[in-house]
Amino acid sequence: MGLMRLAVCSLGLVLAHNASAAGEPTSSAAEQRLMHAAEASRMASYQGVVIYRSGANMESLKLIHGMINGAEHERISALTGEPREVIRDDDHVICLMPNDRKMDFNRPPLKGLLASLTPQALQKVAAWYSVNELGAARVAGRICRGVEMAPRDDYRYRFEIWSDEVTGVPLRVALTTANHQVLEEVMFTEVSFPASLPLQAFESELDPKRFRITSHAAVAPANSGPVDWSGFPVRLEVLPPGYEVKARDRRSGTGGRGNVDHLLLSDGLSAISIFAAQGVPNERAFSGLTQMGGVYAFGRVVGEYHVTVVGETPAAAVRMVAEKLLPADNDAKP
Repeated sequence: MGLMRLAVCSLGLVLAHNASAAGEPTSSAAEQRLMHAAEASRMASYQGVVIYRSGANMESLKLIHGMINGAEHERISALTGEPREVIRDDDHVICLMPNDRKMDFNRPPLKGLLASLTPQALQKVAAWYSVNELGAARVAGRICRGVEMAPRDDYRYRFEIWSDEVTGVPLRVALTTANHQVLEEVMFTEVSFPASLPLQAFESELDPKRFRITSHAAVAPANSGPVDWSGFPVRLEVLPPGYEVKARDRRSGTGGRGNVDHLLLSDGLSAISIFAAQGVPNERAFSGLTQMGGVYAFGRVVGEYHVTVVGETPAAAVRMVAEKLLPADNDAKP
């Protein structure tokens, strides 16, 4: 899905749809532009240099994207810092990272934007976001048209998507506060649109002996059905409006300290994770609210568990979840 997966991959971009007299969703011009951008980001061939910015940190990346024989291909290579690369062949992702580092391109916000853009998804979040056109601007020397996803309350951020006027490919995506302060941004500084690309363009140029190679499935859209989270170590007493439990999993703790239980909450666009771990030493037990770029985290002890709530959201959403957590009671759910 191209540019959106760079930041990386995507959170289902959800737009507002109004219902027609017949009960079918109808699209505004802004929504149609976003649908076009989502399709172009998947189907078009494009390549160029991308700047990724989060707070004071900035990286320069080379991105190549194309559709070959019905399969989507993409290669993202770091041009600054240590060499590293992410290669995607449809739903299969390979990461080449320095052997002594665990860094990757999976940044928190902007994850999943444009990934599963459907009329049903757009209609579902109409209560939480409004969709508006922003006019024209130049990005990478090309005229782009902008659309914003503006939050209707204090529990989510604002998104800007600027797509090329000719091809529809998104050339700039920004995560901002309600007053338009940029928290995170992905933007092409150079871009071209070749008629086609050979498969060789998506082969790594790095020496595999010098890198740690991991392989996994591409990020899938969030599960839209009910999620069984019975037995989770803490109880969710209050959730921000529109947020639901979308996934549950269990991860290995660091340093052999046992497992960490994880819940993913989402409104379809923004996301909050809840991590519950046992046996965390007091000196390592993070407490209170902290911020890193557009991400807030709140740590506290709940019963026998140290819980960390991490949100790709404003502080109000993270606080609401974290401060109301209670020890588990399997007979009660929100």
